[in-house]
Amino acid sequence: MNLSPNSRRCAVILLAASAAFIAYAQSKLPADLDPQSRARLPYLKSSEVDAKGKKVVDIFGKGGTVTGPLAFATYNPAVGQALLDLHDAAVTGGTLDPYTRELAILVACRETNYNLEWNGHEASGLKAGIDAKLIDLVRKRGPLTGLNEKDATVIRLGRQMLTDKKVDSVTFAKAVQLWGKRGTMDMVAAMNTYAVSGFFAIAVDEHAQEGKPELPAVK
Repeated sequence: MNLSPNSRRCAVILLAASAAFIAYAQSKLPADLDPQSRARLPYLKSSEVDAKGKKVVDIFGKGGTVTGPLAFATYNPAVGQALLDLHDAAVTGGTLDPYTRELAILVACRETNYNLEWNGHEASGLKAGIDAKLIDLVRKRGPLTGLNEKDATVIRLGRQMLTDKKVDSVTFAKAVQLWGKRGTMDMVAAMNTYAVSGFFAIAVDEHAQEGKPELPAVK
């Protein structure tokens, strides 16, 4: 196929623009990040994980590499397995209803800037009945004015525990009133299992996968 001079010039310009865009997108990642994991460590190969992490590999090792929320914890296979057990006990085996549990998880992900699980649980939260406006409030760390007491208490507890590093007496007492002692501790456990994975992501500077949004920077 013969192209006119104008068409050839347009094609060259488009190719150059495309290359420039790709280079710009890649340049936004810090130089010490692995291009596949988009973190400071590469994903482990499934074959590199010993028997202590077999269950983690069975769940997250599809395609020959260990990805997902336990990708970096599993550099110590026993730790990856322990965090999986913690998740199962705190989330699957907890007493919280799906709405409260998903809201607690979203708060934990927001307070640790944990993009991977936020992007996964935003859809789960909507499915559990959380209003999109409330999810956006959590994302932007907006004020709690006007929220019902349950939503406000979940968000306040997570913010105080994970960001302020101090839960006040009023917040804790309200949580116990609403969910009981066991329910409150289940909420703390659910938040912490996601926060721990978030701390691994912080340590390795894990960025959201290409095409997935990053949580906005907030004060």
